[in-house]
Amino acid sequence: MSERNKHLTEAQQKAAAFLTRPKPDFEAWRDAQAAVEAKALEKIKVGDTMSDGTIYAGISPDTNERMYVAAKGEKIIMDFNEAAGYAATLDAHDHKDWRVPTKEELDVLFRNSEKGALKGTFTKTVSYPGDYYWSSMRSSDSLSWQQAFSNGQQYSRHWSSLAFVRCVRS
Repeated sequence: MSERNKHLTEAQQKAAAFLTRPKPDFEAWRDAQAAVEAKALEKIKVGDTMSDGTIYAGISPDTNERMYVAAKGEKIIMDFNEAAGYAATLDAHDHKDWRVPTKEELDVLFRNSEKGALKGTFTKTVSYPGDYYWSSMRSSDSLSWQQAFSNGQQYSRHWSSLAFVRCVRS
């Protein structure tokens, strides 16, 4: 106890000691945390399951950010508008920011569909609509892109057509 705090109660002395203690360098701590997180992200490979249960699916060519999918593919066939509504209301793995992938992102999913935990989570039955997945990209007023996961081909289809949706988040 310092001479100048002698007259204070024990509680007041503890409070004074707390208030006059050296302050931590929060910026240095934050930078160190960011470095640790960046190092951990460097080791992540396409197909790895994340701690929240999502699967890392690759880099979005549209945003240049990491793209994740839910652990299990949605096995629901729906039209374009239903797919958009489904994505907007999806609450999976404690995330609510899911969306229908773009045409380019859908192609990344196709190219990575056999890697790690992604393997077996996409439907690849060759008959329509067995292997088609919706993209969020419209090709006209009433058409949008779909991708066949049996061969990787992309097709422009009417919104009333049926396909699967595999939601992504960044």
